[in-house]
Amino acid sequence: MNKINGFVAAPFTPMQSDGELNLELIPDYADFLIRNGIDGAFICGSSGEGALLNVEERKSVAEAWIEATGNDLKVIVHTGGTNLKDQKILASHAQETGAYAISAMAPAFLPPRRNTELVDFCKAVAMAAPGIPFYYYHIPPLNGVNLSVVDLLKSADKEIPSFGGVKFTDLNMYEYEQCRFIADGKFEMLWGADEMFFDSVAYNNHGGVGGTYNHCFSLYKGIVEALEGDDVELARKLQHSSHQFINVLGKYRGNIVCGKRIMKFMGLDLGPNRLPLQSITDEEENEIKNELEALGFFEFCNK
Repeated sequence: MNKINGFVAAPFTPMQSDGELNLELIPDYADFLIRNGIDGAFICGSSGEGALLNVEERKSVAEAWIEATGNDLKVIVHTGGTNLKDQKILASHAQETGAYAISAMAPAFLPPRRNTELVDFCKAVAMAAPGIPFYYYHIPPLNGVNLSVVDLLKSADKEIPSFGGVKFTDLNMYEYEQCRFIADGKFEMLWGADEMFFDSVAYNNHGGVGGTYNHCFSLYKGIVEALEGDDVELARKLQHSSHQFINVLGKYRGNIVCGKRIMKFMGLDLGPNRLPLQSITDEEENEIKNELEALGFFEFCNK
């Protein structure tokens, strides 16, 4: 299986004021990511509110992204949800439509409790699209599933031919480092915690999947380049800028809510969030913009 070998943004799903999909905005969104040096798009994940969309909507989003990007972005379709049958439909559709890869987090409701259950779940999704790579989406802070990724990789090496790697969105460096050596480094470990990107590079990470790549990709690319040039102090400063930005997100209900509205300041008004998420109010929008101006965000954000 081919590896992604690059930086993948986790796009927000554009919506109209009434909460319906705004697919017409996706070509502009794709151009925006390509212009800023992004290598791929991880669609309908947590940032993309995938679990709040129905199957037909998720198919439509996937088709729109794949049609808009051609070979310019590697599109990874996240199938995760609570219904395995729906996930297999989405996985098969992704392969048929021309996606680069698929991915799935473990269900948060009635989740797997043992490695064998997690392996069987991943295998069922992966086998619905056997011709493209499958990436397990490890995100215990969101779905509460914190089974050993090391054990998963050992089993996947034997049981899931299309298993490409892991989107690792956790702060457990101890586990992340060990995963890189399973099966002689066969599996791609995509770092997903932007607030500790600097730390991940110390473990030979040179890319990943990031929600804030939508906003300030230059910081993360700069961290890699600075460390390659042995400029540790510059890399620390860039990560500190990332921390300051992420602090603003945390103050206003996180990246899924606040990050989506911030895209409006960069020319992409992606609309509201789906319930039960509470969209940013007009008053909050003004507060956020003022805070971003104070930390110099508009000097380093994506253009």
